[in-house]
Amino acid sequence: MLALALLPLLPLIVALPSQQPFSTNQRINPLKHLSAISPFYIPTEKPTPLPDQCELDRVSLLIRHSSIMGNDDEYEETMKPFIEKIVNMDKSKIPQSGEWKFLNDWRSPIGDDTLEVVSPQGKRDAKFLGKYIRDQYNSLFPPKKKTTTKKDKKRTPYKVWTASSTRDIDTAKSYIKGGFPSHQSGHDGEGDGEVVQLIQVPNKAKDWDRSLTPHKACDTFDKKPSLEPANKWLAVYAPKVIDRLKAIVPEFAEELVDQDILAMQMLCGYESIAVGSSHFCQAFTDEEWLDVEYYFDVRFHYMMGYGSHLSPYLGMPWVKTAKHLLSGKDTDGSDGDKDHKPSDDGTLGTFKKGPKLPEPKLPPNATHTQLLHPSFTHRESPAFVAVFLNLFNSSSHAHPSSEAPPLDHRVDDRAWRTSHLVSFLGHVALERYHCKGKKHGDDGDYVRAVVNGRAEKMSGCEDGLEQGCKWETFDKWVDERAERWGDWESVCEK
Repeated sequence: MLALALLPLLPLIVALPSQQPFSTNQRINPLKHLSAISPFYIPTEKPTPLPDQCELDRVSLLIRHSSIMGNDDEYEETMKPFIEKIVNMDKSKIPQSGEWKFLNDWRSPIGDDTLEVVSPQGKRDAKFLGKYIRDQYNSLFPPKKKTTTKKDKKRTPYKVWTASSTRDIDTAKSYIKGGFPSHQSGHDGEGDGEVVQLIQVPNKAKDWDRSLTPHKACDTFDKKPSLEPANKWLAVYAPKVIDRLKAIVPEFAEELVDQDILAMQMLCGYESIAVGSSHFCQAFTDEEWLDVEYYFDVRFHYMMGYGSHLSPYLGMPWVKTAKHLLSGKDTDGSDGDKDHKPSDDGTLGTFKKGPKLPEPKLPPNATHTQLLHPSFTHRESPAFVAVFLNLFNSSSHAHPSSEAPPLDHRVDDRAWRTSHLVSFLGHVALERYHCKGKKHGDDGDYVRAVVNGRAEKMSGCEDGLEQGCKWETFDKWVDERAERWGDWESVCEK
């Protein structure tokens, strides 16, 4: 199995078929244009560096789970009907030569028994992400030395939070094994319990300050309505694909419907995840891959983006919690920012018991003294957070509104591109950092949003350095938004 080096400076271990064009008609890698089905990759060569004379203080990190063998909804609604069509198709209609002859022997690696299961490559990718995050934020991790004293054994463990679905737990465990030495990661990545501890957060917990999957606890959240606009766009581009195929494999193409085109493009992603490559990745042109990317952007605009009135409400919980963690306030409300430097044991020396989150005192509200707070979740949450933080919005409308994507043509110059946001292991970080540079007037504390290693502008909170925002501004800005979109219970109650 060949691995594709997606970035020249980062030897990512993503199982992709080839770095060369997938066919004579392709210049792009389709696996980087499949939105939530895209295997792990980072869109930038290297993380956006902090401004000069600036150092990190704390980071809150929200990470989508790693590559799964198949999404149950996408399988039942789109892929399974196509797979069954191929199984039952008159064999005389399947091409005996050319690029489509593979269908004669093709068997789907995706089935009911593997849905929502993290693939072996997905576990390797998550382990790599642990190493990558460790390299990026090493100063915020606990030291790798072995615990030797009674004082060390009494230290509050470094916590990694995860939603309670198996795919999230498996991803978090692999991340821990990649980011921590074996004596801290535990036998299965659950942590040793002394230095590192994995905490599972119930999927349907309705307390804003403990749920990592607010959409699962929101009774009015519904994925179905987003299919209507997305399928309107599918009805524009898929018939063109079928017409093209009629000139190549006419009898096979006559059996196809719009959903079959989408199914084959989905299978490019999931089959590559499962076995390392897919003939379907070679079966479409660049334009057709860009068309399906737009399909997902349209769908997710309405499902979990600016096209859903629920998005800022469902993005609020994690951001509100992240802001509290970034503030570093002690349990009595006093500010712990006097000492920006972590102590030798990787904790803030100004903390005695460590900061806590607000009531209720349940995960992830446990006592902690750590400076980096990672949480694992599903594809929806990073998108909700992006809307709450006003990321990827070029709209002139008042936030959170945005122009509706056209359904009769593709818009290439668009800010909302979910392949860069919700791919497997896609992650959003809020970084708090301090700068020293009085001659430039920038001495102080700042916050920036970083998506998959790239700093992104929080429109409306941008009075800092290089895509950053002053901490004081961010603090008030989030509180104002939390008040505006904080009535979570009423909008989620059917």
